[in-house]
Amino acid sequence: MTRLLLFCAGGCFLSLGLLIPAIPAHVTGVLGQGPAAVGGCLAVTAVCAVLARPLAGRLADRRSRRFAAATGAALLALTSGAVPWTDGMPSFLACRAVAGVGEALTYVGLAAAASDHDRPGAALNGFSVAVNAGLLAGAPIAAAVAALAGPRAVWAASAAVAALAFAACLFLTGDRDGRDVAVAGGRDGLGGAAAGERDGRDGAVAGERRRSGAGVHRAGLVPGLAYWASVWGYTAFSAFLPLHLAALGGGSGPHFLVYGCVLLAVRVGGHRALARAPARGTATAALLLTAAGLIMFVAWPTVEGALCATAVLAAGQALGLPAFLTMAVTGVPAGQRGSAVATTTAFFDLGFLSAALALGAVAQSHGLSQGFAVAACVAGLAPLLLSLHPGTPQRRTS
Repeated sequence: MTRLLLFCAGGCFLSLGLLIPAIPAHVTGVLGQGPAAVGGCLAVTAVCAVLARPLAGRLADRRSRRFAAATGAALLALTSGAVPWTDGMPSFLACRAVAGVGEALTYVGLAAAASDHDRPGAALNGFSVAVNAGLLAGAPIAAAVAALAGPRAVWAASAAVAALAFAACLFLTGDRDGRDVAVAGGRDGLGGAAAGERDGRDGAVAGERRRSGAGVHRAGLVPGLAYWASVWGYTAFSAFLPLHLAALGGGSGPHFLVYGCVLLAVRVGGHRALARAPARGTATAALLLTAAGLIMFVAWPTVEGALCATAVLAAGQALGLPAFLTMAVTGVPAGQRGSAVATTTAFFDLGFLSAALALGAVAQSHGLSQGFAVAACVAGLAPLLLSLHPGTPQRRTS
């Protein structure tokens, strides 16, 4: 099941990664719009993904992980396949809005499935590797496809990959589905003497579902806020790095390559160690490394310094997501983990939108260095939030 889940995650996010260069090219080329329209398209997708997270959590908990993930993959395939036939911004924006819903459903469904593993920390780390590998591989593959067959072929490739992931998602099974079947079977076999036990079990299941029905879970709030702070660091890096290096007389290509390599190396190479480490300690280290990398951009304003800062920040980003998700789901009943995952991951989109607006204003008024510094303060102070999480320091990621 784990390998199938990783295949599904890699496929879905490769489908999204293929569109990283395709969306700006389509908006500015085929649709004849300016850079502001590109930002608007990205914002529409992010907002719809945030709004769909509670729904995704409810579907993952009350239907199944498979249903949420497969529905999301189907939406990704349909929206990518429809884009070449759109003839204006309204229809393209509608496609991107539906794609945001698909992304939320897929992510929450697959992450919840990973959390059902008997070693959730290790499974969530593997899930995050598959997600990042798909996103990082998407852009160079899209460039090759566009060069060989034209830009329309990139959208077709994205749809085909998502359709393949949809087919794979249909074969997902997990503890949640098995438990529901077992509960249903148990009801048929209970006699009158066991009616009290049956009613108590049914009441517990019903209570579990009621608590997860709102789609926002308390266990995901503190890890989500920490994730939000981490995303401020990532947003500052991804938005300001090209401008920072241009001012220094360098290019950002090698730095983004280092970022991707370090992130994957830490998650893959440190897989066993991260699975044994306390989630809260790993989350704290992730935030502090992110803050340290951002400070290095300010304190060491050279191309070489930026390269070292990128490696430090990438290590922090690599540690963060698996730890935040593990904190959110540890000790949470299976029927509520989808909502816990949805709550935590919603803070990615909230963090990206808020950081883009706030840091953009700071950089515009006070310079790029101040933008890096503000993001470093947010990430560096966030570990204080982790003490509010109800888990104990001994809680581990496996």
